[in-house]
Amino acid sequence: MNQSYPNGDLLRVALFGAGRHAQHHARAIARFAGAQLVAVADPSDVAQAAMREIVSGIRCYRSPDELLAAETPHIVHIITPPSSHASLALAALRAGCHVYIEKPFTERVEDAQQILDEARERNLLVCAGHQLLYEPPTRLLQRYLPSVGRIAHLESYFSFRTVRHAPGGRRVLRPDHQLLDILPHPVYLLLHVLEQADEGRTELTALDVNHTGTVHALVRRGEVTGTLVVTLEGRPVESYLRVVGRNGALLADYVCSTMQRAIGPGSSGIDKLIAPYRQAWQLGIGTTSAMARRFLKRQRSYPGLAELFSAFYEAVRTKNPSPLSPESLLDTVRICERVAEALKAAERSALERAVSSPIDSRGVLITGGTGLLGKEIVRALLSRGRPVRVVARREPSPWERIPGVEYIVADVADGAGVHLFKGVDTVIHAAAETAGGWEEHQRNSIDATINMVNGSAAAGIRHFLHVSSLAVLAQAQGRPIGDHHPLEPNSKGSGPYVWGKLESERRAVDLGQELGVSVKVIRPGALVDYRDFDPPGRLGKRLGNMFIAVGEPADKLGVVDVAFAGRCLAWAVDTWDDMPSPLNLLNPSLPTKRELLQRLRQTNPDLTVLWLPRFLLVPLSWGASVLQKLLRPHKPPVDIAKVFSVLPYDTSAISHLSRLMDSQLR
Repeated sequence: MNQSYPNGDLLRVALFGAGRHAQHHARAIARFAGAQLVAVADPSDVAQAAMREIVSGIRCYRSPDELLAAETPHIVHIITPPSSHASLALAALRAGCHVYIEKPFTERVEDAQQILDEARERNLLVCAGHQLLYEPPTRLLQRYLPSVGRIAHLESYFSFRTVRHAPGGRRVLRPDHQLLDILPHPVYLLLHVLEQADEGRTELTALDVNHTGTVHALVRRGEVTGTLVVTLEGRPVESYLRVVGRNGALLADYVCSTMQRAIGPGSSGIDKLIAPYRQAWQLGIGTTSAMARRFLKRQRSYPGLAELFSAFYEAVRTKNPSPLSPESLLDTVRICERVAEALKAAERSALERAVSSPIDSRGVLITGGTGLLGKEIVRALLSRGRPVRVVARREPSPWERIPGVEYIVADVADGAGVHLFKGVDTVIHAAAETAGGWEEHQRNSIDATINMVNGSAAAGIRHFLHVSSLAVLAQAQGRPIGDHHPLEPNSKGSGPYVWGKLESERRAVDLGQELGVSVKVIRPGALVDYRDFDPPGRLGKRLGNMFIAVGEPADKLGVVDVAFAGRCLAWAVDTWDDMPSPLNLLNPSLPTKRELLQRLRQTNPDLTVLWLPRFLLVPLSWGASVLQKLLRPHKPPVDIAKVFSVLPYDTSAISHLSRLMDSQLR
């Protein structure tokens, strides 16, 4: 635990930024008796309110300049977007504050060098958010590193799943920017071992960034070369640092929070026999211990964060060097900057390939065109010779773009400007909120739909295709559900998503009639991609290598192959009068749950399937409803039995449409 400052005062700490990650900082700082979080700067009232709930009495300011003018903190934490790190760090240093900067430290080496030079001139310390160096796996690896001898192989590997939705409606970074945000972690871990393995200058000797966002790099220091791999696609999600020496190997696993070691040459028969059991024992005991520690400590900040703060604060108090050397900070930024440049080059190349001609007529405007269904609609429209404009809330990554498509970044929940509709004769509104609570669905589903219909009418567009969902339909009363089946009367009983979809459909139809826009409603079933199969939610839930299937094997699910769905919607654009509305968009022949699980097993041969019978759903749903009412008394409970209910569908209309589409292709 930190001791008090020599003059008897606590270390006064301030935060630039009060977002979700800054709140982790606040909780970690609160664990120290020798430091006190006194102030925060953030323009958001919501973020300030969240910080006040964590730290009672904290003083809040709108800007860093305002904070520095009113406060005299010893240490400032900068937890703002990376582009602001350099200017804010320099401002804090010039105000006489030691500085902790979240990763990435800076986006450019020259900015990092300027910060370090300023700190050295003023005799102040600088630290970065490299907390994995202080997690238990790294500490254990550091302890056993001398045992493996001269390093022969070094690998830092990170695979991760990109975030598509953020709580509270926060803006989500596009995938390649998320990669750059994660990248410092595997880089500084690799450099940490290289710096101890050999002397000399660190060099990036090879770099390859492919079109799907996977980074391969070779980093050399002296005679030791390390491999760096960061991928958006690799599964399962893993984060590890592997060191292989002449006398053994170490594996620091940051997902399981373990460190496995295999010390010794391992060449004898008895070694080969015992080694797998020893590794399994280390993994099992290590993972159990790590999870127990987190549970018992009720840790709410990132592992290693509080420990890194402690080391930095102790260095400030004792006037010792920062726990992170200037060399390591510069080398980390240098490699990350090179990767960012490679990604930029890939983006420029993708943009050159994706150049589209101006849309003068016959254009189709698509919202949600970067999603699973949206991409298939775009491809199908292009194959029919239709110009396409996609409206997205964030700029697509290079590998998300489809050549020949015009992309416009706009949030239609804030309004649909006239420029979106230039040269367009048909709108396909496929965007909707798929996560979050009632407010997010009101804004991004209902409000966005209203704006798009109003915008279409104002631009003189008369064809509006609204993509709804089968979930808006009421439960069947002993007969198959057809295209004109009644809508769900209790829209909020199935959660925010169904409510948002149902109200969006109603508003689109009503506004279309009022404004003279021909609005057609398409209700896709659960989307599946048979080329890259992922089970629909109504099938059940995957838990590791086990799948809990809900219902009976012979139950048929209302699903639609996304490629077929895309062709149907593109066909509707060119044959407007022949397209029925509303239309339940399903596979003409519905698959059983057994058939879907067989598809899943084709790519998951070790999968174990357990069936949860339908008769157990009702009591489970009752219990879940009671629990929801206790935990969320002001929100309607979600009926789990209803969510997993098996509904019979009349597929005669979609079967007829499928035959009609096929006949026109001949």
